[in-house]
Amino acid sequence: MTILAQEDEAGREPHEVFGSFIDETIGIVARQTRDTVSFAVGSPAREALELVHADELATAVIQREGASALGYTLTEGEPELRDVVAADARRRGVRADAEEVLISAGALQGIDLLCRVYLRPGDVVVAESPAFANALSAFRNHGAHVLEVPVDEEGMDVAAAARLLRREGIQPRMFFVVPNFQNPTGETLSERRRESLCALAASCGAVIVEDDPYGLLRYRGHEVTPIQSLAVRADVVSVGSFSKTFLPGLRVGWVIAPTDVVRRMTAAKQTMDSSTGTLAQRIVLEFHRRGGVDAHIKQLRQMYAEKQERARAALEREFAGTGVTWNDPQGGFYFWVKLPRGVDSRALLDVALEEGVAFVPGQAFTIRRDHSNALRFSISAPTPDRIDEGVRRLRRAFDRMEQA
Repeated sequence: MTILAQEDEAGREPHEVFGSFIDETIGIVARQTRDTVSFAVGSPAREALELVHADELATAVIQREGASALGYTLTEGEPELRDVVAADARRRGVRADAEEVLISAGALQGIDLLCRVYLRPGDVVVAESPAFANALSAFRNHGAHVLEVPVDEEGMDVAAAARLLRREGIQPRMFFVVPNFQNPTGETLSERRRESLCALAASCGAVIVEDDPYGLLRYRGHEVTPIQSLAVRADVVSVGSFSKTFLPGLRVGWVIAPTDVVRRMTAAKQTMDSSTGTLAQRIVLEFHRRGGVDAHIKQLRQMYAEKQERARAALEREFAGTGVTWNDPQGGFYFWVKLPRGVDSRALLDVALEEGVAFVPGQAFTIRRDHSNALRFSISAPTPDRIDEGVRRLRRAFDRMEQA
């Protein structure tokens, strides 16, 4: 999605602003008057949100802390929450202190702050393709050029990235990856490619931004070492969020980066929102103080694993023999579904909405590469029974496209 500002009275060229077709799709679905099964949103299930008993947490915080929970707080974030994030990072093998943590208003603000610190107009960002659409727009809004690199079953093709950089004579400023259960494909960057990425970034003098909102949501297989713990010579900053495993509406995320980068992000954040919401941060803290976070994550894994398996079975049942294919992620929220050659997913969406089912077309996740015959299929929000019904509706829409 692109928005053009109005030309000003001096006749200057309008400033181009890039948005997100993912968020636009959510709006399209919300405006539907018919019953719609949505595979479009990458947000936690309603039943997952209910597990945390947010009303009890908020009441406890306000009753105990009163007005102090409703005022401004430090721009860098609540000190205790910064400790929580740093301690969790250390458990995953990342050396981090609280001073190296900034609490952001969701992971996307963290990405935007890193753009403000690292990027200047004309800089090059190497990103996956398909990629997290909102991040692509953030890079472009800061004047960066994005070099898109293919994703396969091992994540970003780092060797292809190296070849592209050599061929074009490009010196990138940043590499951006979602290493675990990538948005939108659900693929995971293999450990050997993580090591190769660190070596490539070091040779370019570029920073790696490791955006990992889904890493805790693994249902099969084994954990892969965080990029930030593998880096010896490369600069790596990591971005995380409580949105996928706790409450997305609180908009609480974080960045782990060197202290000088945190200082610069803090200065930039002071001109944006002064600080992430105090009450939201303290609700997150209350949840952690009560213990049970590990048990909560285990519940989420069981819930989403069931949904993923239900979706896999429904796709196999409804689309066998049609030429439609999909991958097999070991966690996260997404399948990457590929349609037969010549079937456009944006056109399919229009028909699918008439049948009462929604998804995000593949072109939402790219700038120049062609993903028009693919779509992101999110299993997180619908119940298992609704997943079955949604896939049946999707097959009806597909049949209508084939017959047209």
